[in-house]
Amino acid sequence: MTKSGYLTRYRYPVDMMRCALIFHLFLPSRIVVLLLFFLFRMNVTHKTVCAWTKKFGVPKNLPLPIYAPNETLICHVDEKYVKIKGEWHYWWSIKDACGNVLDTLVTPARDLVSAKQLFMTVKRKIGRAVDLLIRDGLPAYDKAAKYLGRRCKSIVTGIKGKAVLFKKNFYWLTNNPAESLNSEIDTYLAKFQYQFANLESANRFAQLFLLQKHLKKCLTEKRLPEASSLLTQAFVL
Repeated sequence: MTKSGYLTRYRYPVDMMRCALIFHLFLPSRIVVLLLFFLFRMNVTHKTVCAWTKKFGVPKNLPLPIYAPNETLICHVDEKYVKIKGEWHYWWSIKDACGNVLDTLVTPARDLVSAKQLFMTVKRKIGRAVDLLIRDGLPAYDKAAKYLGRRCKSIVTGIKGKAVLFKKNFYWLTNNPAESLNSEIDTYLAKFQYQFANLESANRFAQLFLLQKHLKKCLTEKRLPEASSLLTQAFVL
């Protein structure tokens, strides 16, 4: 960045571009364009806002909750359809019982390799094994569960739930948390983008959705310094 506050070969100040990126996390690009015009008299197109997000929005190393060693960690996993170049792909998501989304992934296949990739990444991020994996009837989940921990117990539950006894504790478990997350993803896709040009773009979009979820949680719990830190890490300007 130059001393005057502009990036090389860019017309607009960095601070205004940051505002555009933050707005675009929560609003469609066409609405962002209107806000920028009324607030800063910036005359940009929605394609420009999308290009900024693609170039400068690189969320990574998002903070994850710290679990106590003796805490029973229950995770919910599910996948949904998403279109890339008119063909169906799969958006995988995994979250814990407290509502924290641990990771997302978009892959071309609904198979063991994809589930294994998701689970290995999650275990590396949280630094411990998962005790209970709540899932649907996809066989790949059962085979890949060992990558969340050697003693990870894989359980198929429906919407109505299922009684489970684990380490002398009784749990009534349902996969509704994963289904509700899929509904949030559907809303996000309907607001922003129905299909993607390539797999890389879809995964970048999934990571931006993950960033939005983290920000909403920080703002709801009034953890403003953490929210500010997240935005600083996410937007490389």
